[in-house]
Amino acid sequence: MPNIPSNINGVTVEFSPHVNKDVDLNIINALRVIIKPTIVSGHNLNKIYISSANDQHKLPSRHVQGKGKAVDISRINGYKMSLFYPSNPLVKSIVDAIQINFENTPFRRENFGPHLKKKLGNNHPINGHGDHIHLSVN
Repeated sequence: MPNIPSNINGVTVEFSPHVNKDVDLNIINALRVIIKPTIVSGHNLNKIYISSANDQHKLPSRHVQGKGKAVDISRINGYKMSLFYPSNPLVKSIVDAIQINFENTPFRRENFGPHLKKKLGNNHPINGHGDHIHLSVN
């Protein structure tokens, strides 16, 4: 499986020290579609922080199911979502745009975060995910 690159469309990708970057190609392709500096008008996306990928979870988590079908993004331009969503307009706008745009990507499965909680395009009430975006693919 390929590794998540450290730069996607000119956006720096930083990783938690324990992240296994080796993930399913569909998750990398989804990131290539949604992660871009101009994701939302009025704010520039320069950097994301991936806090989890093919690691740190147990089955039936999509992170380990099928070897890396999910990523968690917990910071935008260095700002922790847990502290700056929704109070910081830059963080809120970019987080919302990432989640909205992910809904239009091929193979999308789970889209859990502070803005949306959807599974296979349908509302899916689930606890947590106020401090990060969890994106998974089929």
